[in-house]
Amino acid sequence: MGYASYSVTRNGQTIQAGYDVEAVCETTGCTEQIDRGLAYLCGNTPGGDEHGCGGYYCGQHLSFANQCQPCYDAATKAATWTHPGTGEEFDLRDHYLPRDATYDPRGVVWMHLDAFDGDTPLLTPVYAVDTRPTGDAARSFIEGDWEEAAKVILRQLATGPSAATVQG
Repeated sequence: MGYASYSVTRNGQTIQAGYDVEAVCETTGCTEQIDRGLAYLCGNTPGGDEHGCGGYYCGQHLSFANQCQPCYDAATKAATWTHPGTGEEFDLRDHYLPRDATYDPRGVVWMHLDAFDGDTPLLTPVYAVDTRPTGDAARSFIEGDWEEAAKVILRQLATGPSAATVQG
């Protein structure tokens, strides 16, 4: 089966999809010409799945996570956890490091892999390069003080050496 044109059932209706099927962005009021290929799909599966509604949207109305705004908002709400002690909100899709740790791309970051201890998410140590679990034990999100790895990286870039000097 090719992906130029095929039938898919979405919301109980059969529609034509594929990169050879011309369409218009499904955001109300948008007239951007697109196709019904995977590049414009909200979610991972034509027809819709747990990651998106299966609609087709232009680049302006599709997030970096390949979701339309309503699906992105729903996913963000579902992935937000509030620390019961501090009230701080955490996005469980992010990578974390213990506060004051240094990021090393050859090292370890911590991710939530859908495991919980009661209502508290567990963070699993994974290799930063490919997010494979290290095999070490997961830790509760309320054990210790966590910081988004991206913030650590930005801080290191801002405070690190401004340029490498090449001696010739």
